Amino acid sequence: MSAIVGANILLAIPFLAAFIGIPLWFTLHRPSAGPDHAEARAYLRTRTEFAAAMARRQAARARTSGALAARRAAA
Repeated sequence: MSAIVGANILLAIPFLAAFIGIPLWFTLHRPSAGPDHAEARAYLRTRTEFAAAMARRQAARARTSGALAARRAAA
């Protein structure tokens, strides 16, 4: 093996290590970024609570209107 081939191999090793190692390091260094569903959960929680509040309000109105009708009938 001539000196040029030996020098070429010695210079190729660090370049190959960098060519393979840097993207591998970026991949392993970054945490797994999964989807964040916090906003969706907050939206669904708010929507459920709003529907429950509306149901309570409607039930209270029904009781109130029933009581008013009973008072009117008694009067």
